[in-house]
Amino acid sequence: MQDIQKYQIINDDIEDCRVESRLCILTTNLKENVKSVEKLIQANPDTQFWLSAKNLDRDEILLANSIGIKNVISYPVDKTVVDTYLKAISIDSAKACKSDVMFHPFDNVRIMVVDDNIMNIQLIEEVLRGLGIVMDVFTRPADALKKIKSEKFDLFLLDILMPEISGFDIAEAVRNSDINKNTPVMFISALSDYEYKMAGYNAGACCYIEKPYDVGILKHQIYNILKQEEIKSKINKTRDAFYAMVTHDLKTPISAEITALQMLLKKNFGELTGEQKEIINDILSSVKFMKTMTDNILCSYSYTNSKPRFNMVMEDFVSVINNSIQETKYLLEDKNILPEFRSDLEKAPVIIDIIEIKRVINNLIGNASEYAPPGSVITLRLTKSGGEYTFSVTDCGCGIKLENPNDIFDENVTFAKERKRVGFGLGLYISKNIINAHGGRIFAESRINHGTTITFTLPVVSG
Repeated sequence: MQDIQKYQIINDDIEDCRVESRLCILTTNLKENVKSVEKLIQANPDTQFWLSAKNLDRDEILLANSIGIKNVISYPVDKTVVDTYLKAISIDSAKACKSDVMFHPFDNVRIMVVDDNIMNIQLIEEVLRGLGIVMDVFTRPADALKKIKSEKFDLFLLDILMPEISGFDIAEAVRNSDINKNTPVMFISALSDYEYKMAGYNAGACCYIEKPYDVGILKHQIYNILKQEEIKSKINKTRDAFYAMVTHDLKTPISAEITALQMLLKKNFGELTGEQKEIINDILSSVKFMKTMTDNILCSYSYTNSKPRFNMVMEDFVSVINNSIQETKYLLEDKNILPEFRSDLEKAPVIIDIIEIKRVINNLIGNASEYAPPGSVITLRLTKSGGEYTFSVTDCGCGIKLENPNDIFDENVTFAKERKRVGFGLGLYISKNIINAHGGRIFAESRINHGTTITFTLPVVSG
């Protein structure tokens, strides 16, 4: 045994050693002396034990974690690492004891833990006991993947090295899922190499914890991440409620303005000069745009906070498209843009909510008109293939500067600022939700300076 300031190093004489420091570093072969080491740790509950050994492998690291060793460091012992730790724990112990007061139980928080070692899972369950957290635990990654696609979680705790499916694979599945793509991911792994850590953060992790870990620190890290997500959720709900309230209050005066302007154009109050008609049409176009924006915000709030109800009826898709073209003709005429509808189908029966599908088509036409050059053509196509109809809207505008054009369907993604226009980026987000709810797909294709095509599908009515 060797005494060095406030810690001691124990080599192989474990049976006869006497622990006299708050930190004890073992340099023994753990696998050969596991029972003696475990007995030593149990006999000295106030001492923190570290392991410093040559040729450590994953099994030995996990074994160290399971018997209560708090940290694994390189061999020989690096005095700088130890001094840094001793300096950190010199904080007033009374303040450290008070830290547990911070932990208030959560309401309706659910996390997923994926680790092929059941002992690691049991340790995490013990760490999080009393926080009101519902835990779904998996030792088989394949079972976890099924849940990720169908159920919402507030945090994922993932091991990296697991049979067949790695933690990186699970993190990718989280990012690609509609329901969990914004859920934070933490890696808890025995892999301490720089490359693995960087791979973890590149996979979207918010935190990378090395095993064996300090249970107190792990508890704080998990708690703080969940607390931040809880605060973020409250802020988003407050924001959405504010948007809903303001836009709801704006709907009535906007509708009144549209009615008044239409009455003027119908000459209900007398004849108008050509210049007066032009000015009123410009105002009417702007007010209708305001109405579309408020409708989009209210619709977005509905899709985000509750499951919308649809009035599904049999309709002719061709007629629905023609009606949408008619409804948006003034918007297109204002920029001298010509809509060109191409289809070999005379009729296309679909089961839809006509208001919602027209909302999608109008959004696509409106977007195309915003970014298409004046005097150009917007092409609308309808085809039938197999069991679905495919409808697309193509402009010849500036295109989308995104590595993945389908990112435009995410909430609040907009190019209005760089195009010097007004918009919240909700139209395509709403459209995606509507099409998904109808059992269809929606996607984008774009080339810089060659235009954009937005396409969606709807199921053909069987029978």
